Amino acid sequence: MFILKSGEIVVNGLEKKDYRTELEKKGIPKYFTVTDGSQIRILDFNLAENPNEYIIMLIPGFATVFQSWQRVMELLTQEFRVIYFESREKVTSIMPKKLVRKITLSIMAHDMKEVIEQIKLDGRKYITICSSTGGNVLTEALNKKWINPTEAIMVGRAIEFHLQGFVVVLSALIPNFLIQTIFMPIIRWYISVEYVNKKNEPEQLDKYMRALEEANMRKIMPLFRRLYRYNSWDMPPKVETRTLLIEASLDRIHATEECLRVHELMPKSIYVDLSSNRASHSDPFVDEIKKFIDKLENWD
Repeated sequence: MFILKSGEIVVNGLEKKDYRTELEKKGIPKYFTVTDGSQIRILDFNLAENPNEYIIMLIPGFATVFQSWQRVMELLTQEFRVIYFESREKVTSIMPKKLVRKITLSIMAHDMKEVIEQIKLDGRKYITICSSTGGNVLTEALNKKWINPTEAIMVGRAIEFHLQGFVVVLSALIPNFLIQTIFMPIIRWYISVEYVNKKNEPEQLDKYMRALEEANMRKIMPLFRRLYRYNSWDMPPKVETRTLLIEASLDRIHATEECLRVHELMPKSIYVDLSSNRASHSDPFVDEIKKFIDKLENWD
């Protein structure tokens, strides 16, 4: 949980620089208590003077920070009410200690169901937007008919996770405090070399670095290990919601072939490749959102 101070925050018991953007600070934080006693936070952005009839719920990926969606949020909040959903592996959730190590994607999907019920979005026109593991969470909720959005939009939707076995084993053997103090710098280096094009996508690298700095190891490491050999290939065919699948084929973190296969399996989906991670998190992506909304009235 963030404890605000003068220009600083407390994250995992340590004072750190407050990285929040000015837009992020305008979101109204709201906590919702779910069945197991955990409290899930959203940021409610109701800033548009004449908001569109559609409400947008944005579900970020695994340990994602707000900066990843800064430009998209700047554009969307001008026209829509936007609800930024922070799933329970984020530092902002409040959980009983006995549940911290038991987080699963399915539990996160059920959290979404309960939050949507408490916000009273059911029966209203709303659109879910997600990225990466947020896509798994959203797909589970759609597959189990827990939520019923007007449409869904998925960016770089993960279907399975290609984790190296030795990494998973090491993460279980090494204490969290050693991961945070010794191995995290190595992880930062590995991501910058293996997954992110530092020259072409410097903003993407900055976002991942902040995410690693703010990550709560006690929450995310058990979930990280559960992603090993996880896949949800059985779920897309059962999703009946009209869905826009956005891929960034130059982004090495997300596999384009898998997104195309999801498109083939998902009966009411449209596939669009925006090439880069930057495009899929900025103006071109928002343009595709608006095009997709325009298609709703004429969808067969």
